[in-house]
Amino acid sequence: MDRVVALGVLIRRDRMLLVKRAASRALSPGMWDFPGGHSEAGEAPENAMVRELAEEIGVVPVTYREYEETPARSLNSEGLPVHCYFVTEWSGTPGNLQEHEHSEIAWIRLAEADKLELASPRMLSLLEAIDIVD
Repeated sequence: MDRVVALGVLIRRDRMLLVKRAASRALSPGMWDFPGGHSEAGEAPENAMVRELAEEIGVVPVTYREYEETPARSLNSEGLPVHCYFVTEWSGTPGNLQEHEHSEIAWIRLAEADKLELASPRMLSLLEAIDIVD
């Protein structure tokens, strides 16, 4: 299986959890993004998302579904396929477990996301679909 990027969008009422990429990151430094990352060799996208959320923010997704629309498939600049999951239930309390990757994490109101410096302008198209999930 080829490498992919797998992201998790934690949704709590009218907010979502975003991570701010550390200033030292090669891609999109200092910009807000969804937690997640690259799959390992042979790892399915869903498993990569679950592993990445546990490693980065200390949560285990319980209820989630993949967002299948085109904008989510082209969020990154590396040309890798992107799999994005809306996560509406999880175990654990989100925290910043990888400060070398993220300078902070925050619950952001969906209506305020367009005011942030986002890692990809395509994220706004994805965020508009969150209402479908609720």
